[in-house]
Amino acid sequence: MAAKRKHDLQSPMQHPHQQPQSPHIIRRRVAKKPKRSLYTFKMLLAVCGLGIFGLMFIELYLASQINHVHYEIQGLRHAINENLNVNEQLSAEVSILSQQSRIIEIATARGLELTLNENIVTIIDPNR
Repeated sequence: MAAKRKHDLQSPMQHPHQQPQSPHIIRRRVAKKPKRSLYTFKMLLAVCGLGIFGLMFIELYLASQINHVHYEIQGLRHAINENLNVNEQLSAEVSILSQQSRIIEIATARGLELTLNENIVTIIDPNR
């Protein structure tokens, strides 16, 4: 059988069940390309869908981060307002405690000598 195949390859004669071919016509088989347009369109849609989903996720994440920052800002504003109120209360208390009449009253109650020069109270301890 190998000898027959070798003989068939070497002989220029056609087999009887094949159609005769003219020597100047060369037939080539054209490989059919698969239809990729639908495949690429589906891939493009899938990539766009994933991109849109990713952008939506990023937008939600950034919105939550912005809300978190706003929450922290409100907390800091509240703390600042509390500190301002405390400072006002303390400055009012300092002004009450530093009145000249109060200082003179405490100094005389403890037996200290006072001298007044241009609204400046000088307390002198007589025991020294």
